[in-house]
Amino acid sequence: MNSAGLKTTTGNSLKEISDKNSFFVINVFGAPLYEKPSLNSKLIKRISVGEKIVAEHIIETKQSIHIGEGFQLYGNFIKVKNQVCSGFIHSSDLTTFRPQLEPIYNGVVIPDFKGQMTRKTTDKRIETFNDKPFEIEEEITTYDHLIHTYTDFNDCFENTYLYKHMTLHEVYHQLPVHDPNIDITSKGNFILMPEFIEKRDNQYIFKGIGITRSIAIIENQDGLFLISSLDCP
Repeated sequence: MNSAGLKTTTGNSLKEISDKNSFFVINVFGAPLYEKPSLNSKLIKRISVGEKIVAEHIIETKQSIHIGEGFQLYGNFIKVKNQVCSGFIHSSDLTTFRPQLEPIYNGVVIPDFKGQMTRKTTDKRIETFNDKPFEIEEEITTYDHLIHTYTDFNDCFENTYLYKHMTLHEVYHQLPVHDPNIDITSKGNFILMPEFIEKRDNQYIFKGIGITRSIAIIENQDGLFLISSLDCP
């Protein structure tokens, strides 16, 4: 994670920094604030998605957020202190991108990192499958920070979101954002995160929700990450 000029420490040495060292919570469930720089430490509270935090210093750690077999989110611990509380946040829950917060349901908010739309194109072509011709319609929308490709296969459709500047942990936290599913309960409304299944070569495979048959985070040859989802009503 970009330390934005902060000094990384392995002990208790501190370096005061300026307000330019700002981060934003990217985890839609909120970022856990720990009493000490350890995932085993006491949980003080959760910092809401989109909230800005200013870091005092960074502490290196070998602890990672375990998503599943072969899939961990690595990072450092960010020391946070303000008038309300102080503690430590694992940097895999943070980003340097300022999100546009979007309310999508009663009490449910998602962070939008697309940025401004810069271009939109549509293409139609004929492809052959099992000796039969099929018309494929593809719509490509380019934003500041991602390229969204929508492909219509008649019976099914695919969405891919190619991120230009984001790391794996930032893309992972975007999984529930593009096609959000809401769990409505007596205790409140919650956004659902797709369940991780396995890592296969350069792909992180997740279980689909609803009409979504498959979801994957894919690392391409340029080292960029994209989210791909296939939907079949």
